[in-house]
Amino acid sequence: MNNSREKLEEVLLDEQFLSWFYQSDPEKSRLWEERHTRGEVDPYLVEEAIELLQQLKLKETVPTSMQVAAAEARFWEQVENESKALTERTTILPWYRKPFSIAAAVLVLLVGAWLVKGYFQPELLDVKTGYGEISSVKLEDGSVVTLNGNTRLQYRHPGIFHSEREVWLKGEGFFEVQSTPEKKVFIVHLDELDIHVTGTQFNVLRRPYKTEVLLTEGSVILTSRLNKDTVRLLPGELASLENGKIHKKTGNTSQVIGWKERKFIFENTSLEEVARSVESLYGIDVRLEGDTTSGMTISAILPSDNLDIFIQSLEATQEFSVKRDGKVVVIGPAVR
Repeated sequence: MNNSREKLEEVLLDEQFLSWFYQSDPEKSRLWEERHTRGEVDPYLVEEAIELLQQLKLKETVPTSMQVAAAEARFWEQVENESKALTERTTILPWYRKPFSIAAAVLVLLVGAWLVKGYFQPELLDVKTGYGEISSVKLEDGSVVTLNGNTRLQYRHPGIFHSEREVWLKGEGFFEVQSTPEKKVFIVHLDELDIHVTGTQFNVLRRPYKTEVLLTEGSVILTSRLNKDTVRLLPGELASLENGKIHKKTGNTSQVIGWKERKFIFENTSLEEVARSVESLYGIDVRLEGDTTSGMTISAILPSDNLDIFIQSLEATQEFSVKRDGKVVVIGPAVR
């Protein structure tokens, strides 16, 4: 059984198969069709993989507000029609039975309305971290998400109609996803990207200036919402999203997840990127002074848990001058 699951997972993580299924890369699709024709893959596993992905696509469909309103309208119209029909064929009840009949009717209406709302508009739990704050959230399946400062995580509370493992993230978080016996997929939704995993560890950065995913353990599948571009990541690989296209390269793990130890780890990092990182983490305005400042780079390990200490540490490099006025920080070249 375990061997079968491993083989099914291999098919689900195969880039050529995914390109063929999502029609995202003609060349990879062609290579997959040739492998399938030559009998290199088990057709039963392929059928099972297709069925799982089709179910996944259906589960990810979220009704619009208009669809919800239309469903509620149809529900109340049906209730009204049933009420009229019931009135036409109902005999006169004794006075002492009327209150119970009314109460029962009201109860049916309330339960029906609750079911409609619960199905189409499931409750979302919302977790937010403040500027410079780090916090951990343990989900009901045992998965743990560590959130960096100025980050928002939303997830559904498991119920009868919604048993999917899926979350929505804005900001930065490190995921430690628990696998389940049935290999149930865990999905992280970003604005332009979906991340599909079973059991693994990875870091997700979704800021206005950058979208990145670094895998530290296991395997994940990334799918661009813009053009269905699909990429599989292996441990140590870093993927970035640019104009809907996913690019991957070897990542620097210690640099990317240094924030978990409350550190900024810069290695030949442009001062422009440093400024954007500090802005997102602390909710301030960082301005670069001088024509050449934005092109300057820095290699240093600086504290990220206190803005004042960060500024002092940046000045201590003797490469920059830093001035702070409330929520505005101005960085320029050091005065020689």
